[in-house]
Amino acid sequence: MKINFLVPTLGLTGGMKVIFQHANNLEKFGHEIAIICPLVLNKDAAFKEKIIGAVKAIKYLLLKIFGRTRVKWFKLDKKIKIFRPFDLSFKNVPKADITIATANETADWLINYPLDRGGKFYFIQDYEAWTRSIEKVDATYKMPFKKIVISNRLKELIKNKFQEKVYGLVPNGIDLNCFYNNHKTFNKDKRILMMYHVLEKKGFKEGLKAFKIVKEKYPEINLTVFGAYKYKNNSDFNYYYQPKIDGLRKLYCDCDIFVWPSREEGYGLPPMEAMACGCAVISTDTGAIREYAIDGQTVIIVPSNNSEILAQKIIELIEDEDKLKNLSANAQEKIKEFSLDKSSSILENILKQNINYDKNS
Repeated sequence: MKINFLVPTLGLTGGMKVIFQHANNLEKFGHEIAIICPLVLNKDAAFKEKIIGAVKAIKYLLLKIFGRTRVKWFKLDKKIKIFRPFDLSFKNVPKADITIATANETADWLINYPLDRGGKFYFIQDYEAWTRSIEKVDATYKMPFKKIVISNRLKELIKNKFQEKVYGLVPNGIDLNCFYNNHKTFNKDKRILMMYHVLEKKGFKEGLKAFKIVKEKYPEINLTVFGAYKYKNNSDFNYYYQPKIDGLRKLYCDCDIFVWPSREEGYGLPPMEAMACGCAVISTDTGAIREYAIDGQTVIIVPSNNSEILAQKIIELIEDEDKLKNLSANAQEKIKEFSLDKSSSILENILKQNINYDKNS
């Protein structure tokens, strides 16, 4: 099959990592993949946004001349075609058997595509209420696309809030060739790992507050933080900006406890990566955590937006080495059930089974 992915960015995000992973696997499975990322994302873009898009177009042309248009932070299969059109008008998108919207802004364009761009699918990784007005976001979930979600929470949202059919659930998978730890060792002075994000809903402030509470009792512990965004004030911890896959795996392997303090999540990929690398994971009750982990056995689940309870659970693991090690070992075994190849195969089967699309869609 010829499959188009309409994406909002080529930058480092959890959602884009998932799409790129599926794109690589679908290419490996024998399909022809194109990734289309516009310079102007919004269909109703203001004049200023279009001017910025024109400047981006000139910059992209120069990069293309010097062969520097590939994604740097992720190793995409070289056979995958990347297009950077001015916008997502159908004339800028190659003909295909299937075209998949991967963000609410891309759905606005897909609705008017002709039949020769293929069956229309909507790959939903989160309720993207923070991206623009809620009315515009909600309208995309009512559009006549075949909707695919990544978690049961999103499945229930699409069915109950929007009364729309969900054609398949594709849980996120882990590339166990990238994230692993064959000989996990634990530090005497425990090392805590956490992810930084600019969105407040990711709970970084609550996580940092919890760490400071713990450090008052155990001043010898250390905090390591990674993220896709620059962090100006990092006096409280070591910060790693946009680590590559090998570097990220090393961070997981070198630390003892991974803290995931998110208030709201579409799925939650980093806790899975941490589990595969042998970290003991403490996570808020968000996203799909209960779909890939067992509270008290493979992770510790805490309420969101509560730094005191989060700190208490970190202290419990610091003081109970056996519990820490058991949690780590159980997590490594459990997460093997969620391989990336298995996840991409589920997506492939959903696309194959639903490729024939109603002409009125």
